Amino acid sequence: MWTSTSMEVPESLLLSVMGLCVVMSTLIALALVVLVFSRIMESRNASASKAVSRPAPEPPGISDEICSILLAVICEELHATPEEINVTSIRELQ
Repeated sequence: MWTSTSMEVPESLLLSVMGLCVVMSTLIALALVVLVFSRIMESRNASASKAVSRPAPEPPGISDEICSILLAVICEELHATPEEINVTSIRELQ
């Protein structure tokens, strides 16, 4: 690259500026790639969240404590774990 054993000041400044340009252009390219990927993931999550149905609202009067007690009693009677049971609604029978 250089034929001499030392560099002059203008050559060293030029080399430093070139190195800084390479680093900055690489950082800009990396920032653009991150922006593109974040937009892709954001649009994918937005379309997935539209497809997800909302959970049914909880009926008034039944607290979380009562629901957990009822689920524990049902699991005890059926000799099952709570993961094996799918409770869709809790209502009082007339």
